[in-house]
Amino acid sequence: METRQLIEILARILELRAHHDRISPSWVATEAYQQLDPRRRVRDDFPLIYIACHLQLRQLARELLRRTFEGDELAGERSQHELFPELQARYPTARSSNSHEPEYIRLEVLSEADADYNIERLRAEGRAKLKHADSLAAWARGRFRAA
Repeated sequence: METRQLIEILARILELRAHHDRISPSWVATEAYQQLDPRRRVRDDFPLIYIACHLQLRQLARELLRRTFEGDELAGERSQHELFPELQARYPTARSSNSHEPEYIRLEVLSEADADYNIERLRAEGRAKLKHADSLAAWARGRFRAA
C-alpha cells in the first residue's frame, strides 16, 4: 500500500515535468522527498534515514521511468510519434551508458550520439532476445522429440 502511494507521488512529479527535455530519477526522487519531508527534519536530524529514503525513491523512480520510456508501457503514460508510432517519447542519453542511473531525454532533442547509443542498445537487446529464442527452440526440440 505505501509503495503504491510513493509511486503515485513519483508519477505526479513525472506528469508535472513531462515538458522538460531531461528527466533524471535522482531529480524526481529529490522532489518526492521534499514533498514527504517539507521541513527537512529527517534529512537534518537523521541523515542515514534520509539517505535510505532517497535511495528507495530513486529506485522506484528508475523503475517507473524504465517502464514508461523503455517499453513496458503504463496505460496512457507513453506518447508516440505520429509518423513512427513504435518510437518512444523519451530515450536514455548516450552518457547514460556509463551510469547505472539513466537520464531520459525527449525524442525531439536527441543528439546524434544519443540516437546512435539507443540504436545500438536496441539492436543488442534484439540480438539477445533472438539468441534466447534460438536456445529455447533447440531445448524444446530435444525435449519433445525424446518424449
